[in-house]
Amino acid sequence: MLTLENFNDNWNKKFPGISLRNNHFLLATSGGLDSTTLVYLMHLAGATCSVAHVNYQLREEDSNQDEQFVTQLSALYNFPCFIKKTQTTTYAQTHKMGIQQAAREIRYTWFTALLQEIKATTHKEVFLITAHHSDDQVETVLMQLFRGTGLNGLTGIPEIRMDDLKLIRPLLTFSKIEIAEFAKENSVDFREDSSNLKNDYTRNLIRNKIIPQMEEVFPTVTENILETLQRLKEADQIVTKTVADFWKKGIKIKKGIQVIPVSYFEKVKNNNTYLWELIKQYGFGPKQIKEVQKLINAQTGAYIETETYRFIKWQESIQLVAYNLEKEYSVLEKGVDTLETIQGNLHFDIKPAQEITIDPSNHIAYLAADNIQWPLMYRTWEKTDYFYPLGLGKKKKLTQFLGSLKLSPSLKEKVTVLTMGDKILWVVGKRIDDRFQIKPSTKEVLIITLSDKGLPAPKN
Repeated sequence: MLTLENFNDNWNKKFPGISLRNNHFLLATSGGLDSTTLVYLMHLAGATCSVAHVNYQLREEDSNQDEQFVTQLSALYNFPCFIKKTQTTTYAQTHKMGIQQAAREIRYTWFTALLQEIKATTHKEVFLITAHHSDDQVETVLMQLFRGTGLNGLTGIPEIRMDDLKLIRPLLTFSKIEIAEFAKENSVDFREDSSNLKNDYTRNLIRNKIIPQMEEVFPTVTENILETLQRLKEADQIVTKTVADFWKKGIKIKKGIQVIPVSYFEKVKNNNTYLWELIKQYGFGPKQIKEVQKLINAQTGAYIETETYRFIKWQESIQLVAYNLEKEYSVLEKGVDTLETIQGNLHFDIKPAQEITIDPSNHIAYLAADNIQWPLMYRTWEKTDYFYPLGLGKKKKLTQFLGSLKLSPSLKEKVTVLTMGDKILWVVGKRIDDRFQIKPSTKEVLIITLSDKGLPAPKN
């Protein structure tokens, strides 16, 4: 049963530490029964709130009347009101997506911006509040099941999300009927959305046809699903911890790169669940589980990728490589002492040629300072680069030179160069350019040392 007392008790139980009185809450409000009742409850609870409403302009004048209703509702409780008016159909067509997906993307992008704006103004923690209830939970689980999902997908809508949105759903414990009864008893006015009666969208079809038909066979189907959902949440927690511990032991760091030996993948047969818990962290979808399984047995150099990560088969392991890091790019003026980079620290020194004792380490470059014109540039290498490798006596594309070193793709991506104009002085940690080597006539030598971060340069 939904009452103010039960609402407060549920809040304190589910969201301990988040005070209704000491924070600010942004209420996502459509004007319908659920969100309007939530606005009323937050008012009764004495919470400091703002109201956010999106006019999707999908129902002509009805959409405008919803907007007007929410504006008046906010004024009634003295809550600041934010309105966003948008052409949802145009947005969906432009981005080639469905109306429901477009509407979701529009509102949550706006909500995220609003939260930041309100926080900057109020100097309080700001939480987004939505009016999802237990019937929404059942519908979501059924949609996930019909679409195909893993165990986590069957655990439904979370009551709280502490990401950028800081999203709380305080009505998720209560049913639609309980909300309607509370609204009737307290004379809560709201807008009826006629589109909810149409079966144009998947959720409406499940709500209006599938669940009522299931209730004819299983009268307590909603309660049964919610009880099963709770058991699945407990099972998911157990599976998630077990699998997380498994991968924590299996991931090794070699030369700064995460790798998993192929033999470790083979420890688990029928490993779909294990692979999914691994790859979803790196932006892969469930349909790519089979691609990872193929990659394990692929040839060296094969890979699959997302926008941020690449899984590379390299010899007897899989490398987990982030390749969206910003490229190195630094301009160096004469007199620079140390440059901190992603790969390590570069230390610079200029000495008379007669005082130099050559150290053959690849981590130290000795360049004829007489031939160098400042400023220099330190940057990530590019496919169009070329240089004259010391000892080769002729020009070579850098991509070919790196290929001859038989570097793995991940190490190859990290290579940097020190340049003067369009000339490479040093492929850092690999080879200097022949045109800048020390000669008998050289008077001064530029010494550049690559060391690990935080370590001083070795003495020459």
